[in-house]
Amino acid sequence: MACLLAAPLAAAGPWIDPGDSSLRHDIQLLADAGVITGPVSTWPLSWGDIQASLRDNTQTLDQGEQAALGRLKTRLARGMASHEIILSGHASVAEHPRDIRTFEDGPRENGEVGAGFEWTGERFATRLKAQWVNDPDDGKSWRYDDSYLGMAVGNWMFAATTSDQYWGPGWQSSMLLSNNARPIPSFTVGRNLTTPFETKWLSWLGPWDIAVLWGFLEQNRAVPNARVFAGRFNFRPLQSLEIGLSAMGLWCGSGQECDSTAFGKMVTGRGESDQFDRLSSFDIRWSTRVLGRPAAVYGHAVGEDFGDGTSRLVWPTKVLIQVGAETWGYRHGLGSYRLYIEWADTECDASLYRALTFDGGGGKPGCAYRNSTYQSGETYRDRVFANSLDQDSRALTLGSVLNRDRDRSWLATLTVGDLNRYNSVRSTTASNKTRYREAELSHQLPAFFGGELELGIGYEYREDTVLDNTDHDVRVFAGWSFDY
Repeated sequence: MACLLAAPLAAAGPWIDPGDSSLRHDIQLLADAGVITGPVSTWPLSWGDIQASLRDNTQTLDQGEQAALGRLKTRLARGMASHEIILSGHASVAEHPRDIRTFEDGPRENGEVGAGFEWTGERFATRLKAQWVNDPDDGKSWRYDDSYLGMAVGNWMFAATTSDQYWGPGWQSSMLLSNNARPIPSFTVGRNLTTPFETKWLSWLGPWDIAVLWGFLEQNRAVPNARVFAGRFNFRPLQSLEIGLSAMGLWCGSGQECDSTAFGKMVTGRGESDQFDRLSSFDIRWSTRVLGRPAAVYGHAVGEDFGDGTSRLVWPTKVLIQVGAETWGYRHGLGSYRLYIEWADTECDASLYRALTFDGGGGKPGCAYRNSTYQSGETYRDRVFANSLDQDSRALTLGSVLNRDRDRSWLATLTVGDLNRYNSVRSTTASNKTRYREAELSHQLPAFFGGELELGIGYEYREDTVLDNTDHDVRVFAGWSFDY
């Protein structure tokens, strides 16, 4: 975003979209090394902020960090020209596309082709993309995802967008806002540069970022044309610590109150408990060294409801939880790698949460990402845009990223879990309680016409424990993209 305010232009547009795990690995690696000083868990990130926050003194970096910095600078230099039109295109084919998506942006449908252009000026930026998909799940063969029109005003960017958003430190998914569903048409506001406060009372927060989203949901849902309003504030008081505070609410729509009074109640936690569907979250990531190796732990807790309409104390309840740990390094001849393990439980008052809070009660099935009024909940076109597991599910994911020389990377995930543990009719991932096993391996490499090729293979196993049915799917996919 800040590239609209400062020259030179960075990397073909103001934003770094979520979906590229190899690039995210490099950015996180450099943030942990202190080369990038701003927060990096609110996606899309600002290319301009990344460029502005790069530390000049990099002599203390190890070989892996130097390699990551070189790859990032190559990305920054790509398309380094303002007031020029940059063309892009992509095509993908997939057999059994992935239903439960991770941060990585793989094919959504069996076949897709698309093209677009983008242009960035001193104050305005625009990107228009169009896609045609074969046999779409939502019946929309033509799409305009990943498009935007943005305007910079001071250190703020205002945009109308159909681009993905991803908030939080998780790799398998975000507990509040992920790229699992197609992007929601939205108006957004965010900072261009994540510079710290100058006042001594707030300067301790360090670099900080803010994102606000006003989204428009589709007509074919329990409350047609509902609105989603979400906000996130995250900051880095220490190089090793990043903290995020987020909130989201569904409101308005056919048959519901849509005036400013209703909006005020939704934001402040007032109103009847089922008048809005509100969530709030807290996430944290802390990096350190363990036995001489770099490591980080992170967590993301979401309260499904906050405010009861009468109390002055607004406090989240019905908590869902995600925890994870990661390590990274560099091996000569192998490359720069990251390994992570992540656990998520989307039952309200999840068992890990009850254990941490010494709560002897049970969980609350059927409440996550839904309520009695907004029964379609946090979904868009029949896919949840919060955690990709959807409600009442739990899963353990092992994942890895390997960035080799010459812009080649490998990604691998292995997930074991249970979907829809209490047979909710609202779940988008399984009709009944289902044992879920999934593995995927993909490879990204430079390809013809200066583009990038991604090849992948995966396996998915599901066992419906109610109907005693099993399903085995082998997933293969290939995608090619370019911009120039």
